[in-house]
Amino acid sequence: MTIISEPQPGIPAFAALAADPEIAPLLEFDPAPRKVDRPDGWTPELQRELIARIAATGSPGEACKAIDKNLSGAKHLYRSHGAGSFRQAWKAAIALAASRKRAERAAAPRGFVDVPGTLSRGKGGAAVLMPLPGQVLNEKGEWEDEASMQQRMEDARESITGKLLRARRLYLKEISTHPARRAAFEILTDIPVDWEKAERLDPQPDEPWHRANMRQPDMVLMAQAGWIDELTTARGNKKKRQLMEDINAYRAEQGLEAVDWDEGEEELPFAQRPLPL
Repeated sequence: MTIISEPQPGIPAFAALAADPEIAPLLEFDPAPRKVDRPDGWTPELQRELIARIAATGSPGEACKAIDKNLSGAKHLYRSHGAGSFRQAWKAAIALAASRKRAERAAAPRGFVDVPGTLSRGKGGAAVLMPLPGQVLNEKGEWEDEASMQQRMEDARESITGKLLRARRLYLKEISTHPARRAAFEILTDIPVDWEKAERLDPQPDEPWHRANMRQPDMVLMAQAGWIDELTTARGNKKKRQLMEDINAYRAEQGLEAVDWDEGEEELPFAQRPLPL
């Protein structure tokens, strides 16, 4: 049985949004696949309602609140494997909402009407170039289309994510011949690693939808190993020995053989570097 959200007072029903001629085409996407089908989970119907409400409000947070869902869950759904069509619909919904808001602002009556693209007098009598409808002040202090600025921000995030994931591949290749370091990475990050791919510098199974976050263990390990110099932190042998004991204690509980710290050390390009924690 699929659970359909009940419309709250003042919030339009999903059926009304789905009948909107501009919103309706956005709902013709392939829903993000879920590992477990739950009636209270992100069903295809609920995914389409989320997109419709994002298009109506321009705010994923407000859209989630309207359907009684957490924004964190929606973000996880957005980043999930196989959600490409869903992500495109999400972006299109944001763009539609921004376009409608620009049109509303352009049509809104104002007491003093500025002429877009001309100079007006600001504080102190200084000449100020007035924005065109839908423009916002960007990081350079210049007027820019809001959708354009949001797209640049998203492109920058994607670029940074790509660079971090490529740096992680280099780090995984570095430790791929060292059993102790492989075990430490898997225990600390809980990320499944294909070590054969790591040796070839190939993408890991969680790419490209993995969203790099410098607070997550895999990025911290990579940074402290020296792949991101400005975040590098040295660790001493005492900490190294303690981690080795913890790793082998864990492996013993799992019925696995202990790993030796020096095993495979000569094959590493940076053999003397202590294990980052």
